[in-house]
Amino acid sequence: MMANRVLVFCSVMVCLLIGLAWLTVRDMQALPASFDEVLAEADRVQLLDRHGQPLSITYQNRWNVHDRVVLHDIPLFVRRAFIVSEDRRFFRHHGVDWLARLHALQQNLVHDGTRRGASTITEQVLRMLVPRPSPAYYP
Repeated sequence: MMANRVLVFCSVMVCLLIGLAWLTVRDMQALPASFDEVLAEADRVQLLDRHGQPLSITYQNRWNVHDRVVLHDIPLFVRRAFIVSEDRRFFRHHGVDWLARLHALQQNLVHDGTRRGASTITEQVLRMLVPRPSPAYYP
């Protein structure tokens, strides 16, 4: 009896995983040729005082184009902390962390609702560059 339940549960999980993978592949879009194309859409007007300090900050644009920092100017410990907190297996997967997805799916099913997501840093960047039509079937 218990073996049947386990078999049914595993079958359902495999079907859900295949469905999620199919939906992900179906909705993939090409990336912009460069980040400059994305930034060209942003409004770049910013008022500065006589010392070059911003007089106002706006959150009406999708992109913060004024406060860019070169990656190498960000301290190493901040970069590592970001990776550990957002995507622990960042250097071990190729953009999609299927293990994290399965774990999030299991937790969400057990708790009957969204308890945790499983998007990687790569997926979060893609979501900013190419907004998706509907978040209904994504964790």
